[in-house]
Amino acid sequence: MQTGLLWYDDDPQRPLEAKINLAAERYRDKYGRLPDTCYVHPQAVASHPAGNLQVTCHQATGASQPSGHRTPATAPGNGTVRVVSAPYILLNHFWLGESTGA
Repeated sequence: MQTGLLWYDDDPQRPLEAKINLAAERYRDKYGRLPDTCYVHPQAVASHPAGNLQVTCHQATGASQPSGHRTPATAPGNGTVRVVSAPYILLNHFWLGESTGA
């Protein structure tokens, strides 16, 4: 990834998919497009089959940003985020971005 967003969410009541959705919304608001990859600590995906977790993100909110700009109705990207287990990511942290294909 060349551009990424590090997100922290330690709410034990919020499911993993909801945490990633919130982080993806922030990524979309900041960069104008949706992420396609999210790196998480291995414990975050322990209950999911290895390598098979994908999260579908909400694409449209039309929410106003603090600067007065409006978020586009749809952002580039298909709204699917591949979740990757990575031991170098701290627990409760989410590193989102767009894969470079390399």
